Amino acid sequence: MKIETSKIELHGDISIPFLKKSRFTGSFKGMRYVLIKHENELEPATEETPAKTENVIRAIIWPEPFNFEVTPDEKKHHRDFPFTTDGIWEAVDWLNAEHEAGHY
Repeated sequence: MKIETSKIELHGDISIPFLKKSRFTGSFKGMRYVLIKHENELEPATEETPAKTENVIRAIIWPEPFNFEVTPDEKKHHRDFPFTTDGIWEAVDWLNAEHEAGHY
């Protein structure tokens, strides 16, 4: 018997070491999503210094049925979270809130 869940639960499925090497993709009741490590530029490089950057978890959502690569960018939206374990759970909370609100 398959148990239907009412929200995205990723505990035990994803970790920071995993996100350092790969992206995490999934879908939930009409919404597709990906969690990736993304580098944001905080300050541009100058002649004397390299660019200042930070790693974040970028959560991106879009409507089914298509995968990330073939879905037009205008149908996707995203939000960034700290590149920490707590950031993963903040991203999952955001995914659930966006799904509940129908923002995909």
